[in-house]
Amino acid sequence: MKTQKVMLSACLFILRLAIFVLVIIGIYRLGEYAYSYGYSLVSNEAMDLKPGKDMRVVLTSDMTVKEAAQLLERRGLIRDADIFRIQLKISKYEELIKPGEYVLNTSMTPKELMKILSGEEEEDEEE
Repeated sequence: MKTQKVMLSACLFILRLAIFVLVIIGIYRLGEYAYSYGYSLVSNEAMDLKPGKDMRVVLTSDMTVKEAAQLLERRGLIRDADIFRIQLKISKYEELIKPGEYVLNTSMTPKELMKILSGEEEEDEEE
């Protein structure tokens, strides 16, 4: 009877230890994911180094911001359409994206893409 209690105590200890380790690993993975996601939101890294590749992109007036971001991702101009949409939302550019035909480069940063798609870059060049 005493041996059974010792074995049961040992098994419960091992079970608790395993659960504790799994919880710690889960917290670590969650933190790692949160950091990576947060970093990608605030980073302003281009897909390629200069000179990059030029890509022709056409945004139509009936295209949503989500569809435009997915198009940019498919063309290799941004890494993740969802992150780009969040970057647009937290910047001043979400409501400023204009339909039109653009020649964009894979060495452009998300911020540069936002400026061009909103027409801000063209205004700066004209002045």
